[in-house]
Amino acid sequence: MNNNDFDSGEPLPLNSAAVPRTASQKAAALKARLAKILAASGTGTAQPDDQPSHFTLGVDRIDTALRGNAGVDGLPRSALHELHAQSKDHRTSAAAMALLLAQRCRALQADRKPILWISESGEARRQGRLYPPGLAELGIDPSAILHVDAPDSIAALRAAADGVRSSAMSAVIVELAGKKPKGLDLTATRRLSLSAQKAGVLGLLLRCGSDADNPLPTAAFSRWQVAAAPSLALEANAPGHPAFDITLLRHRSGLYGLSARLEWNRDEQAFREQPGEGTPHAGAVPALAGVRADHPGMRAA
Repeated sequence: MNNNDFDSGEPLPLNSAAVPRTASQKAAALKARLAKILAASGTGTAQPDDQPSHFTLGVDRIDTALRGNAGVDGLPRSALHELHAQSKDHRTSAAAMALLLAQRCRALQADRKPILWISESGEARRQGRLYPPGLAELGIDPSAILHVDAPDSIAALRAAADGVRSSAMSAVIVELAGKKPKGLDLTATRRLSLSAQKAGVLGLLLRCGSDADNPLPTAAFSRWQVAAAPSLALEANAPGHPAFDITLLRHRSGLYGLSARLEWNRDEQAFREQPGEGTPHAGAVPALAGVRADHPGMRAA
């Protein structure tokens, strides 16, 4: 060691770890470490500074519980999430839940990018297509939805892969029916998950007719079961807000068993837990559903 090492009048430490770090340096180091952990778990972190990495449902109890290992309330935006209708009778509610989650995510963006909805044409003819008046009733702008009719499940997955790679989308919803849709496997969902992470696009895999006791393995960050729930009547016995029973079946952080009965407030554009008091309304879904089978005027994009 020579005299140049003592220009400041004090000896240099033997290693850089001994140098006291400022609060900002510590925060930067923790942020870098968290980024590495989340990258390994499949959660995207490469978001612009003005874009949050997670989106919430608007229910503190649920959002806090979903924090997991990330330390941030809610669900990651740049990831693939899976929603299963409890049965075929609950397909409309599961579809509405997927749209509302995408809407919550889209609301975080200043430019309000569109939502891409992909379905199999044959299943859409049998079960119904998106219904613009119903979407408006839920508080969703129908013009914000781009609809793709795919000839089969393989084509639907390919379209979804293209969609999540495009940062021009805020969210991509791909609807697949049946217990074992052709082409749906770990490889396909891993591709969707990685593309969503890289592009910063929310991916939602909507399933109807799946085997609840033995679901197909996927690379989804979270898996949910959705069912219609009775809504609570408003004043003058007016139809209440759309209500859903949701159950968390799987979460990358190891969470499971979380369940709640939520209702959607279109004016606040948020969910809330349904109060325990009141008289349930006979209808489990609003009269103007977001998906209808008897609407002839819909055309695929």
